[in-house]
Amino acid sequence: MCASQQAQSRPTTGEPDTIIVSASRSPLERPQIGSAVTVISREQIELRQARYVTDVLRAVPGFAVSQTGAVGSQVQVRVRGAEANHVLVLVDGIRANDPATGDEFRWEYLTTGNIERIEIVRGPQSSLWGSDAVAAVVNVITRSGNGAPRIAAYAEGGSNRTMNTGVNGGTIGDNWTLGFGLERLETDGTNISRTGNESDGSDVLTASVSAEFDVTERLSVDLGLRTVDAWSEVDPTDFLVTGLPVDGNIVNDGTRNYVQAGATLQGHIRQHLNARFLDTSNSNLVDGVEDSSTEADRLTFSYQADISLNDSLLSLAIEREETDFRQRGAIGFGDPNQDQDMSVTSLIADYQLHVSDNVTWLLSLRHDDNSDFDSVVTGRASLAWQISDATRLRANLGTGQKAPTFIERFGYFPGQFIGNPNLKPETSTSYDVGFDHQFAEDAISIGLTVFRQDLQDEIDGFVFDPVTFLATAENRADESNRSGIEVDAELRVSDNVEIAATYTYTDTSETNAGRSTRELRRPRHAGHLAATYRIPAHRTSISLAADYGGSRSDIFFPPFPDSSRIVTLEHFWLVDLTAARSLTDNVDIFVRMNNLLDEDYEQVFGYATPGRSTYVGMRASFGH
Repeated sequence: MCASQQAQSRPTTGEPDTIIVSASRSPLERPQIGSAVTVISREQIELRQARYVTDVLRAVPGFAVSQTGAVGSQVQVRVRGAEANHVLVLVDGIRANDPATGDEFRWEYLTTGNIERIEIVRGPQSSLWGSDAVAAVVNVITRSGNGAPRIAAYAEGGSNRTMNTGVNGGTIGDNWTLGFGLERLETDGTNISRTGNESDGSDVLTASVSAEFDVTERLSVDLGLRTVDAWSEVDPTDFLVTGLPVDGNIVNDGTRNYVQAGATLQGHIRQHLNARFLDTSNSNLVDGVEDSSTEADRLTFSYQADISLNDSLLSLAIEREETDFRQRGAIGFGDPNQDQDMSVTSLIADYQLHVSDNVTWLLSLRHDDNSDFDSVVTGRASLAWQISDATRLRANLGTGQKAPTFIERFGYFPGQFIGNPNLKPETSTSYDVGFDHQFAEDAISIGLTVFRQDLQDEIDGFVFDPVTFLATAENRADESNRSGIEVDAELRVSDNVEIAATYTYTDTSETNAGRSTRELRRPRHAGHLAATYRIPAHRTSISLAADYGGSRSDIFFPPFPDSSRIVTLEHFWLVDLTAARSLTDNVDIFVRMNNLLDEDYEQVFGYATPGRSTYVGMRASFGH
């Protein structure tokens, strides 16, 4: 059974014995992990009635979400003040960051209908997972066919002509399992620009299927297919008069195809062989005609051997990754049409050293031999010390690296940007120290983490090029620093009432022209507060959640000849109310209200966000 499948068979709550896949090259239990970890279960997703994964990520310590306006529009997620492409996303073990969109993950394409659980490991993870894993790893595990045969369907509708429908299920035989999911989320949306009345809609269709076969008692094979087809309407920028978004007919159209096949041979040395493929396509259409596009595909082969050494485990792996990038567009003052490629061969060693029942060291080392850059070595040392049944101490020290993106190196956007092929990778050194404590007979739990990251050779994509008079990218000479504190707490008031809260303080700074400035779109203060009330006798649950986004800086590019300037986006509260009731053992009804206070706010300068909205739905399940 492969690593991701082992995790799926475990409990999906955040209990101490939860198996975490992404914190090491082999699964291990939560108390043995020195990094700050958050696990989001299926139950938690349904309790909040979240439709996009980013809806629940706002509650995770260290996470800052920025969305360019309406539901379904572009979303960026930053962790601990790092860049949006410093967060690696795995979907069933497949590296899902898109090489064709600056190595960022397209969060607006990730809906929750077929997701079983989400594992989040904060801190440096490059020594395990390579480039992109500088600040965190988000491991998305979809629902499989493990367990008794089942099928579930749901439908929801509401404000802005929004409709969300889906079906998922699975079955199991003597030596095989099969799971599937199908979901569509479409909406007419709301207006992205501050002026006008044109609604900007979106549509996301997701389908997946997975299977596992036990060929023999020791050999198992797993297969997975997933496809996403999505589009969203956006507004163009008025570069002549206001410098802000205005109503217009522009559509972003994208597809994502994921394929993975693996085999696991059990024994004293457990061996894994995997092939994973990601194919992405992104098109910009103006008045129904394609204006430009980017595409990428990435093929990864990996072999890993897990060697038992008494109570410890040594994992040795080799990976080969080949990536192709294509850009197409109209030829004007320059030619954006190009084909690029890159390959990386990696050697990884990961050691789970269990000194005792209470002390675990995680030591990892990775060597990346890149076809386009010098070789990079990254490492990590992580300590988990269970001081008592109630108290655990955590410490984590590691280095990271982020290779320049194809767009930063070769991208060309007429009148806006020209790439710099001479860029070198960003590198970082990070550490965090924290503790988790439970008291009052486990009715209260609290976690505290202090973190810091120093980033060298940070890539600035807004540098003026005096030759072309366009923006370009360059490595900064000065260091960028990010530090802060994360707090999360849970209180079980009674068997029916639970309260949860998180808070993050983030201090980010970079040096520009000899001056230290705050980095953009990173709120200094962010938090989350939620209360849940369950009425078992009436099979009813009510949840009230409030996400706080602190003030943050952004950049505004006014029309020529005015120069760009830094602006401040005001803080806001987003309050959501959800309720669900079980009519029978197999039928539930639910209702949710988003932005209950009808808050008027912006997460990206000039892009309006939705007001209050209401949705109702029903879910039915069959099987066990």
